[in-house]
Amino acid sequence: MSSEEIKVAGESAIELSFDSHYRGWAGQSASVTVEFDGSGEQTEILRYDSSSVEDNYDGSVLNANETIAVDVPAGAKKAVFRWNFQAEANSWYWAIDSVSVRQALPETAEEPTSAWVVSDIQGEPGDLAHAFSDVNEVRPDAAGLLMVGDIVATGSEAQWAEIDKVMNDAEGILPGTVAAAIGNHESYTGEPWEVLRDRFLSFAERDRVWDEYVLEGAGGEVPVLVLGQESQRPPEVPMSAEQIDWLKERLAHWTKQGKQVLVISHFPLGDTASASWIPWYHNHYEHNDQLTGILGDYPNAVMLNGHTHYPFELGDWATQRRTDGGHPDGFWAVNTGAIQVEWDARGEDTAGISEIVTRNINRGLTVDVYEDRLVIEGRDFGVAGAGGTNDVNSVVRSVTIPNPLAK
Repeated sequence: MSSEEIKVAGESAIELSFDSHYRGWAGQSASVTVEFDGSGEQTEILRYDSSSVEDNYDGSVLNANETIAVDVPAGAKKAVFRWNFQAEANSWYWAIDSVSVRQALPETAEEPTSAWVVSDIQGEPGDLAHAFSDVNEVRPDAAGLLMVGDIVATGSEAQWAEIDKVMNDAEGILPGTVAAAIGNHESYTGEPWEVLRDRFLSFAERDRVWDEYVLEGAGGEVPVLVLGQESQRPPEVPMSAEQIDWLKERLAHWTKQGKQVLVISHFPLGDTASASWIPWYHNHYEHNDQLTGILGDYPNAVMLNGHTHYPFELGDWATQRRTDGGHPDGFWAVNTGAIQVEWDARGEDTAGISEIVTRNINRGLTVDVYEDRLVIEGRDFGVAGAGGTNDVNSVVRSVTIPNPLAK
């Protein structure tokens, strides 16, 4: 498969981006090449084979987005990209979609506005405290802490007291703004919904489950829109017309300002980030399709979701979700990981899918926002306590999302 000729005159570097779903097999290979000005010389810029991809099933290349930086030779005017697939009969396949080419972002010397992101603590206050210590080492000047739901295990007063103690003990290092989203585990004690909701709201220091925060830092203002469940389930996320209209209005407002917008909500929307294609994660929102359609009009929107506990190593850790009739670039959705434990899926299709707990983890994100881009890192903090991997503080994955509104 080949692209049309793409004008590259005057560019020193470009980026090729496409959605990719690859299933490997012994002896099978796939590659992407680029050729400039009809020279006949094809330069390989990506390769999948048995040496780089695990045969049969490798989650890192399923439902993935590939973004590849390509240097443009001096004087080159046009480029052609080619996707090559070689396999014997009875092998697997490679699916490709949403191909785009854009100018490469230049190096930046600017300082960003940063945020810490955690979710799915669920009864692990020690791991949360350890995560705060680790993320403070790498982003000590962060403007915000975003807590994306399931902060407690069931919503009891005792569990909230444990979290309050962690927050108080870390007061000297915590960012100045804390924005919290409500999760399902905030309301599992069997007490009335209103009682459990109000415990969350007391922690969040506001009077409704949705709200707006503006982080202030060296990279300028970063708007954070918090969404959430307004009444007792089911569905998991019942939402009023007032909350949806508010989301529309605030997205439109910040778009006029040329800003990328962080939208935090505990549950993923269907067919976005990790595991959201599984039936029991697919329609948690009362207005799933409407919300997806709204966000699909805003390529500057980046949605951060927890709930699934799925690995950062998966290809759909960060996805670019496009909608029918929406902006061609859609919006981004990113899995926030978990402080508690990790889950993963087993099975070939939605009819026979199951889930397992794979291991104890302690993971979260950092977000660095610049005028023309934001950078999200999926980080491993290591498990706290005796026998834990306390010396781990590393980046597992990262994604750079250009600001399409930057001038």
